[in-house]
Amino acid sequence: MNRFSLDELERRCQKPDHRRVGNWMARHVSRPAALRITRVVAPSGISANAVTLAAWGCGVAAACALAWGTIGGWVAAAVLLQTWYLLDHVDGQLARLRGAASLDGVQLDYLMHHTINLLVTLGMGAGLFVRTTEPLWAVAGLVCGVSLLLITLQHDARYKAFIQRLKRLDGRLEVVGGGGGRPEPQPPIPRRPVRLAAWIARKACEMHVVTNVTSVLALVQLAVGDTRLLIAAAYLAAIAPVAAAVAGWTLFHSQHVGAAEREFAAWYQTGDILLSHTHGFGETDDTNAKK
Repeated sequence: MNRFSLDELERRCQKPDHRRVGNWMARHVSRPAALRITRVVAPSGISANAVTLAAWGCGVAAACALAWGTIGGWVAAAVLLQTWYLLDHVDGQLARLRGAASLDGVQLDYLMHHTINLLVTLGMGAGLFVRTTEPLWAVAGLVCGVSLLLITLQHDARYKAFIQRLKRLDGRLEVVGGGGGRPEPQPPIPRRPVRLAAWIARKACEMHVVTNVTSVLALVQLAVGDTRLLIAAAYLAAIAPVAAAVAGWTLFHSQHVGAAEREFAAWYQTGDILLSHTHGFGETDDTNAKK
């Protein structure tokens, strides 16, 4: 596969809208850089799922390195997290190159993301606890990790609810599509102060931002010799309440505006289709579903 030029690999490996959809780092740095890694590893025959597992391992190792509570641990975590983010793009490129993209691979990728969202700041809190013996840092890391997890799990739970309803429909279903949930280009940065503050808070909770901030803080701590990790403590003290606020507002707003119902209606035209089981709201054979 080395015979392919980068232009040819880009056509084969990248998503059709890879230049306009996604965050700035993914569009301009990570996807092009990952393409070069894909070009190198593709001839080895390594599977996309194996790369996902390797990325997963890097992310978990980064969280463990942060839990050491040392500058060296932060530097190691910075390298591991940057590697994780690159490999997170390589797995999809390999799958598209080989025509092996599957729902199982996507599911594995989502599980990996949720794990890393929880563990990274949990590792930060554990490391600061090790350094200071102050349990509040462990609590802050836990609050932040759970909050970041809830922000992303909201979408998974919404689509599980979709599948629950679709399984209970009896009749012909028309898929409208394009009305919601489809990736779109990043909107312009808001100018109004309140909206700008909300945008910054939301961005601060995205894992690629956490990854880059971790890298910058690792270098700063190394440069100034911050062996007490005061800079790291300041970051966690700031990001934990922000993440909790964003998670809380996101969940409240979604329920308040009926976001799940709106998106379902935007995608599916049910017409006169009837529910096959109508004994009560939310009843399903799935024992984990909401009753």
